[in-house]
Amino acid sequence: MPTAQQSIEQKTKLLLTNPAKLVNYSQLAWHQLPRAEVQAMQLCGLQQRFADLRERIPVLKKLADAEGIEHIEQLDDAVPLLFEHTVYKSYPPSLLEKRSFAQINKWLAKLVTPEIGEAVMAADVSACQGLDDWFETMDKAVPALRISHTSGTSGTLSFLPHGVREFEKTFEIRRLFAWNMDGPDTPPPELHTAYPYYRKGYLSHVRANEFMIKVLLPDEAHFHAAYPSTLSTDMLHLGAKIRAAYAKGTLDRLDISPELLARKKQFDELQMEAPQHLATFFEQMASQLKGKQVYIGATWNLLHNMAKAGLECGLENVFHADSYISTTGGAKGVVQPEGWREDVLRFTGAKALHETYAMSEVIGGSHARCEHGHFHLAPTVIAYLLDPDTSKPLPREGRVTGRAAFFDLGADVRWGGFITGDEITIEWDKPCACGRPSQYVVGPIQRYSEKNGGDDKITCAATEDSHREAMDFLNTFEG
Repeated sequence: MPTAQQSIEQKTKLLLTNPAKLVNYSQLAWHQLPRAEVQAMQLCGLQQRFADLRERIPVLKKLADAEGIEHIEQLDDAVPLLFEHTVYKSYPPSLLEKRSFAQINKWLAKLVTPEIGEAVMAADVSACQGLDDWFETMDKAVPALRISHTSGTSGTLSFLPHGVREFEKTFEIRRLFAWNMDGPDTPPPELHTAYPYYRKGYLSHVRANEFMIKVLLPDEAHFHAAYPSTLSTDMLHLGAKIRAAYAKGTLDRLDISPELLARKKQFDELQMEAPQHLATFFEQMASQLKGKQVYIGATWNLLHNMAKAGLECGLENVFHADSYISTTGGAKGVVQPEGWREDVLRFTGAKALHETYAMSEVIGGSHARCEHGHFHLAPTVIAYLLDPDTSKPLPREGRVTGRAAFFDLGADVRWGGFITGDEITIEWDKPCACGRPSQYVVGPIQRYSEKNGGDDKITCAATEDSHREAMDFLNTFEG
């Protein structure tokens, strides 16, 4: 158990490797970590991560060499090394069209540590007929890695290489709250999960189900999915490409096989039937899990649709009051209907709705919303505010608005620095009225693309030449 006498170095080691143990498995202690201690651990953790990964992740080494960065003295020293989100989708799109998965693996290997990269390069992907085959093959070939992808609204998917231990640490923190833990001997509840989507898939939030079951639930039988099948990445990617081509007026240039079109038609029919299917699913869950303690994590609109469907059937206070209902992401430009939170609580019967600000690329920590509406920064993630035009760091004092960037201290097989498309405001100094000592996000979270009429050109904080050299290196496939 950590003690007050432990050094910052000892505590930092726990923050990086076993953050739940750092707070002796207490959800209250997690929220009450002293601000000065967190700041000291974060700097120490960043320094350790950079020292360990600088020479070992090829694209990071290329960027750090070009920028002349050998070590980290203060948090802002890492800003030129934060990756734009486009890094994770910088591979030539033609590689997917040609099913050149061996080339995709060469690209991916430059984003991870050598032991993971070697296993990625050694994977036999020659028989993969599409993305679903590739993901399944890579899971078996590199058991310490889980590659996930984003929704690909631009028509191009981002591939995110996360270590298995990253996911485990994330859910070990979530377990503190879902189980209401006050120490290592807290008895586990007979928790169930009702999940309003697919049991399995490679889309980032579906990817996490494997670890939710492993860490939060007694066994697989306690996980109830609306669709017990696998969500097809091939279909998601095709849909994204069609939408992007339609928006550009180039739909007639898309070459899609009849087999894929037939699968797409089936997939679309399933999506059209989703509202009725989900209504039936939650009616079944309300009956099957009535009075039981459940964990439900979903986007706010899925939660609200669930609640509306239940309330229209006369269902209220369905689950145990200690159930944990969680939603991530915020509205981000969408006007949320009045009273949606109250609807969710009335239907589920849970005492509270737990909202967080998080993103697929930074799985090491969610920023929890307090009763005053502020998102408190997680100790496992270093937050930055950058100038929206230059990506240079803004002051870490006062109340400041800028582009959000984060360093995920939980990342150990990849580099955790990431620049987002979000505009946020952070209160660096003034304590929150809720009593938590952490710094926090205030006011709305908005995408720069929404502010700028659909356009958001993220600028890397590195010099233009350094960034271009790193991107050229990442996308060179000789050898």
